[in-house]
Amino acid sequence: MVDHVDKKTKLLITGTAGLAFCGVLLETSLNVTFPEMTRYFKTGLGTVQWLTTGYLLVVALTVLAAAWLEHSFTTRALILASVGIFLGSDLMCILAPCFPVLMAGRLLQGISTGIALPLVFSLIMKKVPLHIQGRYVGSAGMAVALAPSLGPTFGGAVIQASSWRAIFLIVLPIELVFGLIALISVDRESAHVGPFAWLQFLLLGIFLTGLTMGLSTLDVHGPITWLSLFIGALALVAGVWALAHQSTRLIDIAVFRNRTFTLALILYFLVQFVQIGLTFILPNMAQSVLGETSTVAGLLLLPGSLLSALCQPITGGYLDGHGLRGLLAVGSTAFFLSALGFLALSRHLSVPLMVLLYACYMVGQACVFNNLLTVGLQHIPAKLVPDGNALFNTLQQYSGAASTGVLAAIITGMPKARGIHAGAQAFQFGAVWAFVFVFLIVLGILLVAWFLERSLARQDKGEVQVV
Repeated sequence: MVDHVDKKTKLLITGTAGLAFCGVLLETSLNVTFPEMTRYFKTGLGTVQWLTTGYLLVVALTVLAAAWLEHSFTTRALILASVGIFLGSDLMCILAPCFPVLMAGRLLQGISTGIALPLVFSLIMKKVPLHIQGRYVGSAGMAVALAPSLGPTFGGAVIQASSWRAIFLIVLPIELVFGLIALISVDRESAHVGPFAWLQFLLLGIFLTGLTMGLSTLDVHGPITWLSLFIGALALVAGVWALAHQSTRLIDIAVFRNRTFTLALILYFLVQFVQIGLTFILPNMAQSVLGETSTVAGLLLLPGSLLSALCQPITGGYLDGHGLRGLLAVGSTAFFLSALGFLALSRHLSVPLMVLLYACYMVGQACVFNNLLTVGLQHIPAKLVPDGNALFNTLQQYSGAASTGVLAAIITGMPKARGIHAGAQAFQFGAVWAFVFVFLIVLGILLVAWFLERSLARQDKGEVQVV
């Protein structure tokens, strides 16, 4: 077997992974700036948090069109678009005189990240030999995973030394360097712009937006909540119908005929849902219940995140040699022990316990998360890889918005239902129910992992895995 990957391909993958890294770094580093921004722009936290929620929503919507973008434009054009949009939007954020301009800049940055993120993994699936794809996906995943690990620490340090504008200023040259690396490494290609499925994009966009707004207001139970969910559900039904019946498709739903792909996609979403949920619960609990500083709250996630990032190339190499089944077993065990620990100790958590239990979960994520993407895409025809890649990356981004919205509603809504309206007691009561919800999701992860393991076992015996 030939393991050689030429230098230009390695540089191209490094450059595009760096572009995705910059986008995710800004996303997580801005979370610690919200208190300062509420004072600077004289607005509420519910408004400011849309800098992240809106950004994630735009990333998810852009990734939905990733398959069409890859079919219709050259890699060089996509890199130029991603870098150009990022640089322009970053300058908007640096110079923003008011919140609407800053918000517009963040939404444009979502488009940039939405172009770069799926491109990384698509390039690996196209240009790297099959038997070493796991190693490369793990390495690229490590680069992207380092961003949320470093983001809160980076953002907190910059805020302490300067202002929130400096975060955008520091990331600007980093983006430019990675963009140049990618551009000098890309081969010349030809492409033909095909028809775009605007109706499907609009309907699926309404679905994601409606679901996001509905989930983020669940604790209110007002008309906006139920109207948003209802409109979102109608848009989903109409969007699925359009995908099945129109000749031009945003995403080819033939990918769902493969059982292994479908199960890997579902598991990928659930694993990320819980991980993002924990990054929301734990820092806020450390500050609101334990009285820790924002610095400590940001740092408590760092050991687990770094451990996961460093392990991903190792588990990717294991996947190449031994397959996913053993990794599923280890990962499922780590998920269960972590969720059980959070549930059983929810009223007695300390910072060391949070660090330990989160690190346990992240070991499980290192075993399965990026490897699910690799295995899922390896089980569909090459012509469908852009479609499958778009689905994986869309759900990865959307899981963040969905998880944060649901868990925030639980943490704020459950205490209100019991007449507890403020203070550490209210947050702790809500967090207990949030950990109950997390545990139930982890049970779902174990069930889907069991079905996936059986699907892979049948394939090993030569059976066809199609639904």
